[in-house]
Amino acid sequence: MATVIVNRSSKEATLSRAVIKKIVDYVCELENREILGKLSIAFVSLDEIRALKKEFFHQNIDTDVISFFYGTEEPDEVWGEIIICPEKAREYANTYGTKYENEQKLLLIHGLLHILGYDDIDAKKKHIMETRQNYILEQFLAAEKRDLLVISAKKAQHYAYAPYSLFPVGAALETCDGKVIQGGNIENASLGLSVCAERVALFKAVSMGFATFTRLAVISSDQDYCLPCGACRQVLHEFAPHLEILAARQEGDYQVYILDELLPNPFQFNPEKGR
Repeated sequence: MATVIVNRSSKEATLSRAVIKKIVDYVCELENREILGKLSIAFVSLDEIRALKKEFFHQNIDTDVISFFYGTEEPDEVWGEIIICPEKAREYANTYGTKYENEQKLLLIHGLLHILGYDDIDAKKKHIMETRQNYILEQFLAAEKRDLLVISAKKAQHYAYAPYSLFPVGAALETCDGKVIQGGNIENASLGLSVCAERVALFKAVSMGFATFTRLAVISSDQDYCLPCGACRQVLHEFAPHLEILAARQEGDYQVYILDELLPNPFQFNPEKGR
């Protein structure tokens, strides 16, 4: 795990240290690299980064991110430094209609890839680097969504009604437009009339007018990863055969599945064949 130092002289809102650390660790894991010393991240004004560009690169121009690699292997010394201009990130967000926060994340990834050996000095290398940084950002944003969905499922677990099994389960279902619908299992004295958390979330979502879904997180009080039962898989398959399933456990970590992998041969009604 990298040791990250964050400095801010820019008046713009910037990424939190926790998000920065998460991105750095994520990139290092994907690149199979390790940061041996400290990584310094600085958010500076446009005037400051322009001055640095002139001093170290002899170019009197605006820029968005600068990286310096020092290569120390001492844990208490600075291994590398990334300097980011949030004003440029906001400019890109306004120009391309993207989120300001995500433009900062992209600049951080770009700067870190430079330190890890990527370059953009010619068209071919630039294409390779841009392709890689865009892929990493896309994967990181998806991972962030998954983490938040698991947290939402854990919150839903508190509203489960499970006096008979004492096994509360929480589910959080994400619609295609980003809405999150929660559900907890609801038990009944007859047991057979109990409804799983996954179906509670789905029925609630459908009754609210939603019919297309991207992913579902499920969590229980158990130490094992919580997967939907066969009945839930069949009901979910009706609406989202390729639904991403996040099977979580109490620690908050999870495994990712695709529904049609968990239910390869669902029941399908075919009037011509009588079923």
